[in-house]
Amino acid sequence: MKKCMFLAMLFAGISLCISCQEKKTPEYVFPEPETTPAVTITPIEKGTDFVTLRFVSSYAEQCAYLYAEGESLTKSAEEIFAEGTTFAEESLEVKVEGLTPATAYTFIAAAKDATQMTVATPVTVVTASDAPKSNYPDKMSYEPFTIEFEDGGVAKGYIVTADLKANDKLRFAPTLLDPAQTPTDAFDYFKSLEKGTPYALTNGGYFWAGASLSLCVSDGEVKSIATELAYPTVDGEQIVAYPVRAAFGQMADGSFEATWVYCINQKPYSFPSPLDNDELTETYMSAPPTANTEGAALWEPEQAIGGGPMLVYDGENVAMEYYYREIMHTGGTAGTSRQPRTAVGGTKDGKLMLVVCDGRGENGSNGLKLSELADIFVEAGMDYAINLDGGGSSTIVGYDGEVSNSPSDGSQRSVPTVVVVSAVE
Repeated sequence: MKKCMFLAMLFAGISLCISCQEKKTPEYVFPEPETTPAVTITPIEKGTDFVTLRFVSSYAEQCAYLYAEGESLTKSAEEIFAEGTTFAEESLEVKVEGLTPATAYTFIAAAKDATQMTVATPVTVVTASDAPKSNYPDKMSYEPFTIEFEDGGVAKGYIVTADLKANDKLRFAPTLLDPAQTPTDAFDYFKSLEKGTPYALTNGGYFWAGASLSLCVSDGEVKSIATELAYPTVDGEQIVAYPVRAAFGQMADGSFEATWVYCINQKPYSFPSPLDNDELTETYMSAPPTANTEGAALWEPEQAIGGGPMLVYDGENVAMEYYYREIMHTGGTAGTSRQPRTAVGGTKDGKLMLVVCDGRGENGSNGLKLSELADIFVEAGMDYAINLDGGGSSTIVGYDGEVSNSPSDGSQRSVPTVVVVSAVE
């Protein structure tokens, strides 16, 4: 009996020990980690024609994304990888440009590893839904252009158009700067004048040592006069000549016109031509024109900028017809070769146009001959256009106050006159 009790107690002790041992070293079962590849899309910035997104992936070897205009987009993971843009980064910021202003776009992304693919939830964004369709006022445009010529030449630059009668808040505002300033500084200066918001600004007429050599009229007031002297060479000797050069102005009724101007007693007089000057024949007026010269008429534009030569007159390309007669070759305008150019034109019914072209290899552009520059205005239906200062001066600034083109000097020149397209409230 005692033996049986001993055995029972022994087995109970062994069982207790086994039970204790199991409690001390349990077998834990760990859950499988999350390994499904995924990618999220977060818009972080948007403008009128762009959106910047951040893609963040997890457990993915590779991701891809694509987008389409509209508020819905359904694609399989396989289609996204086949049609979209792939990337391997865990976090990536992408700026998508060239979108249509104020339009909805849906972005969708997919992630994959070696064994499986998944599709992200589509994200719809609207490019600046609360912004205007353009950074520019109604009836105004600011666009890049590229022209390829048959001889292999390329011209690149910017064209600004504005219909000042269709939008009576738009203004043509030639402005004198004293002292001369860079176009970006001039942009800020114009804002300080409280004459409206500047949306486009180009360099103006000719100058020397920081002083204007071309006509500038602002709000009916003559700010600078056209140069009264030129120095061509005749029979190997430099002489004094009296250039009658092109000027472009807006009249009191809002129409634009161009004429040939010589300033008499600090006032611009209009003439029907450059009169009796011609570099090709080396013939020049022996005395300056006067108010009594045949065809002379006091010219009284509200706004005006001078330069030369006349490019378009009554809708016709006259660039080379008047280039030598305005004594422009002497001044280094180089009208027969492709150069950086700035020009302004308009119509009798109030449409305005600016052209700035890069050259000398900047921005991949060779520039324009004067006759080629005139063709741009003719094709756009301009009644008048004149050439302004070019070369390293040719610069255009957009609504943001930044230079859009590539000036051939590699930096901006300080200029004494600018042409501004602005808008008043």
